[in-house]
Amino acid sequence: MWVIWCARNEFIFDNHRQSVVTSVIKIDSLQQACAAAFGSTQTIATQSSNPRLVTWARPMEGTICLNVDGSLLGSLNSAGYGGLLRNHNGEFILGFYGTTSLKSILFAEIMAVLHGLTICWENGYRKINCLSDSLQVVNLIRSGVSPHHRFANEILSIRQLITRDWEVVLSHTLREGNLCADVLAKMGAVANTPLVTTSTPPRTLPKPLFEDANGVIFTRE
Repeated sequence: MWVIWCARNEFIFDNHRQSVVTSVIKIDSLQQACAAAFGSTQTIATQSSNPRLVTWARPMEGTICLNVDGSLLGSLNSAGYGGLLRNHNGEFILGFYGTTSLKSILFAEIMAVLHGLTICWENGYRKINCLSDSLQVVNLIRSGVSPHHRFANEILSIRQLITRDWEVVLSHTLREGNLCADVLAKMGAVANTPLVTTSTPPRTLPKPLFEDANGVIFTRE
């Protein structure tokens, strides 16, 4: 009720209408936070087993959302990466995908970030929200690795990219909020080429693009 009351006040006093999707997500987040802060062990365990609501993380106006992903196809013994750039309306700006030289999902996820940020920089975008569904990769990039790490060179390249004169926020997202990048990563795994860029959405992308742009909520069990 508090979230609804706040939304009502924003509309009356600030003439700002909050979407139903935003209200639902706020209520779900508040419920989880309260359970974690005040609930008993049993309550928290029950709450954590409840479905989670996931939607695409829409950026602020003027910021580019870069979703990236990696893919490992065991049946074909191939790995690839992919990603896409979108504006605050969810409109497709640019997509990319490619096959990786190593058959490793970790390497594919890392290369998705590296190629994605490089493409953003080369195209002149200077405010980036970069989202990956690999928490391991996000943590490796944030904390850095020793020179002896298998992928130290690639991670160092990403960290150096981020320190350039621009704003880059690297965050973890759940798989359900990264479905468009998943489509492109799967294309990368079978592309048999290091890098492909496209200014038009591939034919398998319009449906998830539409769902993201319209704030469709997915359930994470």
